[in-house]
Amino acid sequence: MTAPHSEQPSIWFGADRDTYAAANNLYVHHHGEAFGPAGQVSITPRHLAYPVRGRQRVIESLLAAPCGTVHVVCGTGGCGKTTVALAVATEARSRGTEVWQLSAVDATTFEAHLRALAVRLGVGIERLRLAWSGSAGDAPDLVWEALEQRTRPWLLVVDNADDLGLLAGAGGHVEDGSGWIRRPAGPGRLLITSRNQNPEAWGFWVSLHPLGLLSRQAATELLLDRAPTAGAEAQAAALADRLGHLPLLLHQAGLYLSRADRNPPWPGAPRCPRTFGAYRIAFGDRLNELLDSPTGQPSHLPRQRATATWEVTLDLLARRQLGHTRPLLRLLAHFGDAPIPYTEVLPHAAFHASRLFQLEPGADLQQAINALAEYALVTTQVPDSDADDPAGYTVTLHPLLAEVTRQLDEVRRSRREYLALVAQGLHDGAARHDPRNPADWPFWHLATAHLHRLLEQMADEAGDGDAGPDAETVTAVALACIEYARDAGRYGLGTDTVDRVTTVCASLPSDGRTALRLRCERARLTDLAGDIAAAESEYRALLEIQRQVLHDTDPDTLSTQHSLAHVLGRRGDLDGAEAEYRAVLEGRSQILGTDHIDTLWARHNLAWIAGQRGDLAAAEAEYRAVLEDRSRTLGCDHPHTLYTRHAVAWVLSQRGDLAAAEAEYRAVLEDRSRTLGSDHPHTLGTRQELAWVLDRRGDLAAAEAEYRAVLGDQTRLLGENHPHTRCTSRALGDLLRRTESEPPIDPGGEDPYWWGFSGGGS
Repeated sequence: MTAPHSEQPSIWFGADRDTYAAANNLYVHHHGEAFGPAGQVSITPRHLAYPVRGRQRVIESLLAAPCGTVHVVCGTGGCGKTTVALAVATEARSRGTEVWQLSAVDATTFEAHLRALAVRLGVGIERLRLAWSGSAGDAPDLVWEALEQRTRPWLLVVDNADDLGLLAGAGGHVEDGSGWIRRPAGPGRLLITSRNQNPEAWGFWVSLHPLGLLSRQAATELLLDRAPTAGAEAQAAALADRLGHLPLLLHQAGLYLSRADRNPPWPGAPRCPRTFGAYRIAFGDRLNELLDSPTGQPSHLPRQRATATWEVTLDLLARRQLGHTRPLLRLLAHFGDAPIPYTEVLPHAAFHASRLFQLEPGADLQQAINALAEYALVTTQVPDSDADDPAGYTVTLHPLLAEVTRQLDEVRRSRREYLALVAQGLHDGAARHDPRNPADWPFWHLATAHLHRLLEQMADEAGDGDAGPDAETVTAVALACIEYARDAGRYGLGTDTVDRVTTVCASLPSDGRTALRLRCERARLTDLAGDIAAAESEYRALLEIQRQVLHDTDPDTLSTQHSLAHVLGRRGDLDGAEAEYRAVLEGRSQILGTDHIDTLWARHNLAWIAGQRGDLAAAEAEYRAVLEDRSRTLGCDHPHTLYTRHAVAWVLSQRGDLAAAEAEYRAVLEDRSRTLGSDHPHTLGTRQELAWVLDRRGDLAAAEAEYRAVLGDQTRLLGENHPHTRCTSRALGDLLRRTESEPPIDPGGEDPYWWGFSGGGS
């Protein structure tokens, strides 16, 4: 049998030494080998070297806990569970409580500490031998009988109890309360530290105290405690933020800096950071080196690897036949920092084909996710409502855990394979969600964040081999994310995504369908930003290529032609716009069908042309026909349906029915605010038109207030030079001139701000 674990060595004398000697004699007699040199086993809690920061509330709660209770301080590795337990133990001893601390880090150590405890409790050697005599022994009953005979208040601390199988006893479970963990019947309390935070595993009679990250102030103080000369408080706070407020990493960094001056730079070796600022700057490139460096560890203690703390948990899960939790965590680390909709983006089929996973038939990924959450390596979230929303089930990693995981040597060697799985997962998820449907936008919001992280990593890995994410797959995901950003009114996000994916798309044929689609999306975003001249030029160039390599009635060609018509209409070429729209309508009706979402856009915009020509009757008739078809095929709340309702309100206002127009605008505003959000450009467009109607109805004060509110929001979201913002500014200026008895801008009896009613569409 191996020697007991020496994680916390100490040299001690007196009662503890006698306890060790008696337990060691028993062990030698029973097993034929000794624990090791005297002093290696101690059940007396050690002293804390530094003040405890940010945990006072849980410490006070544990100290105030009544006798007869069991408490588990739980959380991920490195969150400070042992520190809390030691703080409680130290204060309890100062109040006259007997305190013992056992380590359950492994079976050998736990058994040695239990025997030492039994001796301390007065159990005789012969009785001990019988209690530990194989299957016939009653060691748990013996120890608990001895504990319950104590009349003086006592506290038993069981540290590092991550493997609940060690605590349960033969053939049982912890929640049974018949193994090593029981509810004290006398004046005692039981305090356990564990990475396992599953309440079902512990039982209803155990109180769990999860530890989260430290507050920014507490994390800063922890660094300053250990390295008081390494910089000012603001620099310490910045480093604390970079380290994610995780106690173990803060502790390691503080010790490193406190000892850095003792380590001069050797030739060819990087210089040791000596300040909080220098450590923070070096951290990104030297993460594993800095966290695992012996510079930050006392020479008289065994070297510990801070970055290995989470691997210990994965080793435990592997022993529970959950070996696929390790590659799963490593895969999750390659997604972005945003919550991961794991049921949607984990490519199940690809897992079985991947050498990284080697899944057995029937392997349960949900069980693996639950196990990672149980040991606080990930945080899971379920939907807020009872709605069937698979994308609402998410998992989140601490950013630094993900970063440390990505930097492991074994992971770095398989980086491109992990990235390929991320790309395939995003592609699979994208196929199940519509970027133009607001109900799916929560998924696209998360998917875009993960796509951006994927693209960053692909850029870092460029040129390191042929295997990796497929450019077509990644660009297809990007195109869908861009479409979401456009329809959601997040134009800056769409442009950012185009810029990021352009490098990936560069490896694709420039006249291929995917590359041409990306060019079209960039032109549309240019159009939405207000640069219609540049957009028109790009549309025309793109259309020429598409007609050569595709054909005139290809859906992509028709989509570009539709966008060109939109630009022509905006710059006043109504004849040119109408000709293009009619050609698009004919082609889409034949290829896609009359009810297709894109065909209906062409009809909507032909109605807009009629309105701009002054044929309000024809415009209203066609708008209402399109509204009926969109309501039937897309639903009453779809953004395209609301767009047409907005256009109907505009026709009402133009033919002088201001009361009906106001009522419809208010109804559209309510629905757009609910489905698109109050900051969506379409919502702001409806508010601007409502202000115009209020102005024409003579309610100048209300109109001015609405114009000012819309102008502020548009300036914040779109910029002061965007056409929408300038349009609202002109309308407000016109109103103010009229209220100040200045000559108004003559609108010619019509609303000149018509940008809100033509549909860009697809």
